[in-house]
Amino acid sequence: MSSSNESAPTKPTAPADGVVSWQWLVREQQETIQALRQTIQAQQQTIDKMERQLKQQQERIEQLEAELREQKKLKGKPKIRPSQLNTSKPNLEGEDEGKRPGAAKVSKKLSFEIDEERIIQPDEIPARAKFNGYRDYDVQELKIERHNIRFRLAEYVSEDGTTIVGQLPTEYRNGHYGPLLLGYVLYQHYQCRVPQPILHEHLQEWGIEISRGQLSNILSENKEKFHAEQQQVLRVGLETAEYIHTDDTGARHQGKNGYCTVIGNEWFSYFKSSGSKSRQNFLEILQGGAVRYVLNEYAQPYLESQPLAAKYREQLTFSDALLAEQTLAWQTYLLEKGIVSVKAIQMISEAALLGGVMSEGINAPLRILSDGAGQFNVLCHGLCWVHAERGLRRLQGDTPQQRQNIAEMQDLLWQYYRQLQQYQQTPTSLGKTDLGQAFDQVFGRCYLHHGSLNIVLTWFRTHKGELLQVLDYPQFPLHNNAAETDIREYVTRRKISGGTRSEAGRRASDTFVGLKKTCRKLGVSFWQYLLSRLRTDRQIPLLPDVIRAKAAAALQVFAATRNVFFEVPATSGF
Repeated sequence: MSSSNESAPTKPTAPADGVVSWQWLVREQQETIQALRQTIQAQQQTIDKMERQLKQQQERIEQLEAELREQKKLKGKPKIRPSQLNTSKPNLEGEDEGKRPGAAKVSKKLSFEIDEERIIQPDEIPARAKFNGYRDYDVQELKIERHNIRFRLAEYVSEDGTTIVGQLPTEYRNGHYGPLLLGYVLYQHYQCRVPQPILHEHLQEWGIEISRGQLSNILSENKEKFHAEQQQVLRVGLETAEYIHTDDTGARHQGKNGYCTVIGNEWFSYFKSSGSKSRQNFLEILQGGAVRYVLNEYAQPYLESQPLAAKYREQLTFSDALLAEQTLAWQTYLLEKGIVSVKAIQMISEAALLGGVMSEGINAPLRILSDGAGQFNVLCHGLCWVHAERGLRRLQGDTPQQRQNIAEMQDLLWQYYRQLQQYQQTPTSLGKTDLGQAFDQVFGRCYLHHGSLNIVLTWFRTHKGELLQVLDYPQFPLHNNAAETDIREYVTRRKISGGTRSEAGRRASDTFVGLKKTCRKLGVSFWQYLLSRLRTDRQIPLLPDVIRAKAAAALQVFAATRNVFFEVPATSGF
């Protein structure tokens, strides 16, 4: 007991012993501080544990939200990248220090044309001041004003009573609206997507006396020369094309749901609106204006690939003869052959339309790139890799291992895709062989306990030929983004104006949107094109002629590169 009492500190009571008292107080404070430190450390550990639990819960919530969005087919949160404006990058040649690339000023003097020159004198000039030249200050301005013209046609009467009248200039013979006004109306509506009511109000504010009916006629009526050129654009585009891309979207007409199909490539675009999106409709669009039914050498293998009954196949003969040019005449032909089955009529009609397409002199083999829609699967069909990857993206995975398998296949797919992109830049025979074998290695896998992923991989193997069109023709695109960009025009117009109401309006919309897109691809100003056609001055050449020239130049380049990389004669094909 005595030893324990000696070891325990006791507060001294004698006030005279101040040193001992202070020592005891210091030890007491130190013990208190140590106890507080231990308490703080324990609380910090508790806080860290709670933060870890909160982080785990937050990650679990985000995971559950992601799974819920996948179940409901909802889009995820947008991934907004940080701004690169303040990122320090090496200055490019000719650019000012401290500015982002492309922000350097470009001189306008190279293309600046002077339309008007005004000399301005100082308000006060001293008596002995000496003239020292001019300081040039350039201003770009527009002249926007109404300009009405009254032509006074001189009229004479000859001795025999014949009346002789002066003739209007050629460009003013299309009505009481000049070519500049007509071109402006067409440009605003089809290029700038200005709806008719707003455009009508706009013209009235400028003092143009025009009714809504007259404006509608300007936009849609009497456009036969534009329709004819657009049809020729399609014909020449198909004759010179090594490939075409295609897509479709909804297009309302007269309050009913319809469809618009786009056909094009890097040189042209052609739009056609209709009430169907069947394969038969697509083949009719490929024929342009006139529909031809021909059971020729191209129609025969198509029918052989279809499950057509033998009794109907025996009734058909294959030749280059034109069987019909109208739907009614074709139905009569089939009825005379005793072909009445709906499915048989469909297959034979598709084959005859395909034969009619190829009888027009289309470049064979014509490669068609699409997003995988069944109506486009004709001729030499190719698939878009971006749409094909969606089959993997739609998979969810019920376990962590399945989700890991899906992520692994997506990585392998995009690695292979980048290899195809490199092949497009430098195609070789060895590269073609290696990529064909690599495809089997990547998509020939089989995952245990993951049947949905194996089904997707089976789809890739089944469509290998359609996905690897690029190996035979390196210029063939790997994706269908160009067609998606073309058809987006109709999606935007549908959101702005809803749809068309008259057949002339629907046809005019297809024609002018197609001509606008074609001009853009050929590097031709759509505004100058409209003025040239309205003035009939031919300053802008016919678009089909420009397409022929572009395609011929591209064919020469392709032939040269093919000989270099593939080491084959120029006359041989793939």
